Amino acid sequence: MRGRVTALLGLALAAGALSACNSSGNLVAKTTVVPPPAGCDTGRVIVIGASLDLSGPGAALGHQYLLGLEMGIAKVNAGNGVPPRNTCFELAYKDNRGNPAVDSRALLDLVNVEKAGMVVGSFLGSSTVTYLGSLGVPEISLSPLADTFLPKTYPNTFPMTASMESQAFVIGKALKADEVHRVGLIVTGDKASREGAAHLAAVSSTDQFAIVARATVSPSGAGAAAAVSTVQAAHPKVLVVLDDTGAVAAVLAARAAAGWTAPVIAGPNTTESPILAKLRGDTAGVSVAVPDGTISGTGVGAAGTLSFRHKLLAQLKTSSLFGSIIPYAQTYDAMTMMGNAANGAMSVVATQVTTYLQNANYQGVLASYTYTSGAHTGISASDQSVVPLRGLSNGLLKPAPKPARPAKAL
Repeated sequence: MRGRVTALLGLALAAGALSACNSSGNLVAKTTVVPPPAGCDTGRVIVIGASLDLSGPGAALGHQYLLGLEMGIAKVNAGNGVPPRNTCFELAYKDNRGNPAVDSRALLDLVNVEKAGMVVGSFLGSSTVTYLGSLGVPEISLSPLADTFLPKTYPNTFPMTASMESQAFVIGKALKADEVHRVGLIVTGDKASREGAAHLAAVSSTDQFAIVARATVSPSGAGAAAAVSTVQAAHPKVLVVLDDTGAVAAVLAARAAAGWTAPVIAGPNTTESPILAKLRGDTAGVSVAVPDGTISGTGVGAAGTLSFRHKLLAQLKTSSLFGSIIPYAQTYDAMTMMGNAANGAMSVVATQVTTYLQNANYQGVLASYTYTSGAHTGISASDQSVVPLRGLSNGLLKPAPKPARPAKAL
């Protein structure tokens, strides 16, 4: 399972929950520290701990998350850190090698040894998530799972992404706008995809379409050919792929191999460079539901998006970005939001940060993140759009073309 499905930021671990990870030395990962700038008081830093897949199957995405963290932390520190004592952020990260057991041990060490006040983990399991609220610290989630958006369950968790339910909602409205009545659906076996599928089915009546065929593939993409064959046989007008694991690449490849040209709508992960590399430029007929911040010239933060891309290209020492800005911007927004909240609340205590964020939503690169006492929405449906994947260029997408208006009668 890819890291995004269960990745969360926050001081989220209890030693007892992870004690089993201490039994083997091969689970130990070296810590790399990125210290704050010289102007910061090293006795007053807040350690941001990160356990990322930097050499395993998700290494490309892990390095993108890491760079976003570094950029966000640098932004916070450049603003003199967090008052009242100008406390700076310090990054301490470990390579979990794509191994959940290594990830658990890494997180334990980051909290207990490195004294991290916030932690980024790639494979947090359900037993670990149970501790998030009970520890009483602010956490930021990169997960689309529905539970992480419920403040009643996790009052101090703040999603930086769009839930699978909101993605399904946006896709449903796009289908309605295009007057699509027959829809094929392919999902993966993971919980987030199932949640999205359930919501798409729930809005089908309101949005005037029927799901005429549904098939499931594994998170690795195994079974994609059979799934495509099953759905194609029902002759849907549009194929929807609800996936948060990277299996979308296998589904789209199977669609191309079958010579099937039905349009596809998929999620934002389709814009990531590892998936695009597997598609080898074959994106004809594919649209994606993405945050408006990734679309050129749209959203209230359009100028900020261009500025971020400029800084990102400078960091990468390149003139053009392959894939979208989304992974980099997610963790960048996470760090700048937490710095802003700590400044506004004049504290890093969870209850005070929570109160601040629930009364002052944060405008980031990707979206205006929405949090209230009743719902921690993250990227709302109103801040997402469905646009053609073929319009992705240098990290950003182009707006969907407006339908031609009929000529007026003379």
